[in-house]
Order: sequence, then C-alpha cells, then structure tokens
Amino acid sequence: MAQAKKRVIAVSGCKGGVGKTVVAVNLALAMAKLGQRVVLMDGNLSVPDVEFTLGMNEEGLKEQLSSDFIFSSSAEGEFATSSSGHQQKGLLDGPSGVRVFTPAAQGDWKDSIQIIQAVELIQDMDDLASDLDTLIIDTAPGLAPDNVTLIQAATEVVVVVSQEDVSVVDAVRQIRLLYRVFNVHQFYIVVNLVSSRRGGAKQFEKLQEYLKDDKQIVLSYLGAIPHDKTVSEAILQQSPLLTVSNDCRAARAFHRIGHQLAKLPVPEPKGRIEFFLPGRIKERI
Repeated sequence: MAQAKKRVIAVSGCKGGVGKTVVAVNLALAMAKLGQRVVLMDGNLSVPDVEFTLGMNEEGLKEQLSSDFIFSSSAEGEFATSSSGHQQKGLLDGPSGVRVFTPAAQGDWKDSIQIIQAVELIQDMDDLASDLDTLIIDTAPGLAPDNVTLIQAATEVVVVVSQEDVSVVDAVRQIRLLYRVFNVHQFYIVVNLVSSRRGGAKQFEKLQEYLKDDKQIVLSYLGAIPHDKTVSEAILQQSPLLTVSNDCRAARAFHRIGHQLAKLPVPEPKGRIEFFLPGRIKERI
C-alpha cells in the first residue's frame, strides 16, 4: 500500500479568546476516533495552554518524559539527535489515543521566539513522521512572525472566529497576510460559541464580504460550534469536551467538522517551508 499522506492542520485565530485551543484539542480527539494516529502540538511558544486544557499537570509531564523520550543507543541517557543535529522529540500520551507534543518539554519557554526557531521546529518534526497520520497545531493568537511561519507550514489552515465582529476583522488581517506574504490561498472557517446555526453562517458571510475583492482567496465554511455549557464544565475539569460528553451539541459539531477535514485531499507541496516536506515530495514522486 502507498504511504499515507501526512495532514497538518493549523488551528489559528488572530484574536485571543475565540476558543481556539478548545477547537484544536477536540478536533484532535474527533479525528483520532476516526482511526487516525493524531499528534496534537502546542504551537503557542510563549504561553502554552494545551496541557492545561488536557489536565496534564507538570508532574504528569515529567513522569511521561522520563519514559517517552527516544534515547540513542550510543550513550544511555542522552537524547538521540536528528540529521540536523537537534534533539528528537518525545510524545506524551493524551486522551483517546491522541499523543501530545509540547516544545516546553525541550527546555524553558522563552519570552520571544525568533523565526529561525520556528523553522527549526518545523524541520525537526520530520523525526516524528512515522508516528502520525495527522498533526494538529494549536497556534498562538496574533500575527507574530514565528507564529505566522508555523501556520503557513501546514497543509490546511483552519481559522476560528466567534460571534464578536472584531474576531472577523482580525481574521481578515490574518488571512490577507498569509495570502500576500506566503501565497496561502485556501482557508477553512470555524465559527465558535454561536447562539444559533444561522449566527455562525452570518459571521462567515461577513468574512466573505470583507474578502470579496481578493479573488484568489478561497474560503470554505466547516461549520459552527454552539455555545454549550458542557464545554465550560469540561474546561473547569481540565478535560477535553469529547471525553466529558461525546454526544452533547458541541461534541456532535466537532465530530462533523472532524469528518469533513478527514475527507479533504491533502494538498501537494507548495515549495515553501512546510511540515514533513521531504516525505511529502517523495509521496508526490
């Protein structure tokens, strides 16, 4: 059988507070329930929060790191290195078969991240290619160069907005930047925390109206996540929604969106900095 193509989904949102991390975490679980080997990556390199959302406290992280890192055979207790000379990354066991990769495990968080560090992170992920089918990245809010570099390196860019109009305006800024600087054309839109299905569609229509003059930008509406008290309860429990309730309204919405993403054909390499680029070029040949 041909090697399965690697899908990389960047869950993004220019404005904070739109529920981007909740969307990323629960999409990862939804796609894992489809039988995919999913790795969830905390791409917020300054203020990580995936571990908090999953209830993976610091002690639990330390225990897993002691056993999950890949060690070299040449010297016990030393980290194996990739071809680029960087340390290979460990994967932590998360809920429902999802594995979690956090750059925090590699050292102290930094107040500022340079583009070169984001590029090295993208390149080093090649070491994990055999361990996953889908990589989902919970990116940071905002348009910092390192964050935009991570987003454009994905095969699919999911933009999360809410019912607040400012989130739509910020999404327009992000989409235009990714299109004009990195030539990203396709964007998938999720509207979170909606009071009605029509409310989600209206926000998507506003986004279309703002971008109607950018003819090369393609927007695809994945759907809306309803405002559901079960989501708040799951956050308080530091558990993903899909493990607290797999059949509430919001959970069903996540499953629908996960199915849609899983059915998308993985785009061909674009020739820019991308995750798993060597393997993707080989797949194309």
